Amino acid sequence: MKKKDNSKDGSQSVKLVRKSNNLVEGKYRFDIWEMRVFTKMLTLILPNDEDFKEYRIYLKDVIEDFNLTTDKQAYNLLKGGAVKLMKKEIKIVRDTDEGEKEFLTHIAVGLDSFTSKSQGSYIDISFHPKMKPFLLQLQTQFLMYDVRNILQLQSSFSVRIYELLKQYERIGKRTFTLTELKDTLAVADKYPLYANFKQRVILKAQEDLENYTDIKFTFEEDKRGKAVHSIVFYILSNKTVVDERKLPETVEEIVPVTNQQEQEEITSKEIHSLIEHFQGVNIKTVNEWLEKYPPKYVIERIETLKKYQKEGRVIKNPMGYLQKLMLQDVLFIPQKQETKIPKTDTKQQENIKVIIKRKEKELESLRIDYYENQNRLVKDFFIKNPDIQEKIIEGLTFGAEYNKQLSLEANLARASFIAVLNTKVRELYPTIFKELDEPFVRQENSLKQELRTLGWIG
Repeated sequence: MKKKDNSKDGSQSVKLVRKSNNLVEGKYRFDIWEMRVFTKMLTLILPNDEDFKEYRIYLKDVIEDFNLTTDKQAYNLLKGGAVKLMKKEIKIVRDTDEGEKEFLTHIAVGLDSFTSKSQGSYIDISFHPKMKPFLLQLQTQFLMYDVRNILQLQSSFSVRIYELLKQYERIGKRTFTLTELKDTLAVADKYPLYANFKQRVILKAQEDLENYTDIKFTFEEDKRGKAVHSIVFYILSNKTVVDERKLPETVEEIVPVTNQQEQEEITSKEIHSLIEHFQGVNIKTVNEWLEKYPPKYVIERIETLKKYQKEGRVIKNPMGYLQKLMLQDVLFIPQKQETKIPKTDTKQQENIKVIIKRKEKELESLRIDYYENQNRLVKDFFIKNPDIQEKIIEGLTFGAEYNKQLSLEANLARASFIAVLNTKVRELYPTIFKELDEPFVRQENSLKQELRTLGWIG
């Protein structure tokens, strides 16, 4: 069934699609008619609906919405898409308080249709009740977009990639391992060879999004040896498409104003994407940061670390350094105007600047090494003394500081627990830090003194 040869029409009323982020990232694969039925059903959900309804989908609306030509087989294609959608299962992996869980459910139920294609003008269908948490009463952690962005897409994979990248539009970048992306799109069996997957899925989506949606992308292949290991997508606004659209006459779904701030919050997965290349990073650590600090606070510290790296500072353990930055209420970022250069000739000034920069790097490296050694010392001391473990744990707040449902090893991997543990052990057993503290303080003071003689303030 071919499309009409029409230009992009933006004069129709805008229908907004809303899905939980977990659903967007679910593992499933649709053909194009399954995707059309599913998308049409989504546009019929109202933001205040508390339960699913039976949704009537008119054939004429599908033809108009997706810019299709009338065909004798049109009703059978619509009905067939609904039948297949009812048989389809979706797998959703999500983080819960009890750990990572895998949820499996059917998507749609209760298809009522005509037996004769000549009489068929509509179908009635509903969502499976288990889909409610992912489609109804969404307050946070959801994706919302103008359905016009996907109506012209003839590949269901292009629709999925649009949604996966749209989630990260504000970040501007999203990375998938090849295995992860194929798993999410459920195509590992369909495209086992990367060359075919790239041609049929990635390049096709790149062309489709640039032609029809409000975002577009470029991508890079990260290789391990000769094989592609991961794909980095760079997400850009597609002004060409946006500018071509006419202003809509109406918007058929209005999101309550009270949800606007929550909708715009940066998610833990978006923040994780900024540091996913750091060794030792995991989503649980990011979640723990966000439990204690606002997203802006966390992002500022990530940006500070990246600024230091761009300046050429050697940071052996970026995650360890980030943990340290999270504990600092006020960031110390050396500014040029804070460095007092003695009045002398230009060449001498430049030499002094180089020396100051080198000494600052030494100081930073010393502090990072000290922080890492302190963590190791505390962990070893805690593990080797069971009686002390019990004494310290009894005085901690359950959940926020120490989670009794987790193993000791799992708690020791939590940034919030390590921070509290360092403080408690230092309060109760200060002498164990003596051999670590004395040389550190001596070296730190020596470096500071050298810097101050050069005009450094810090």
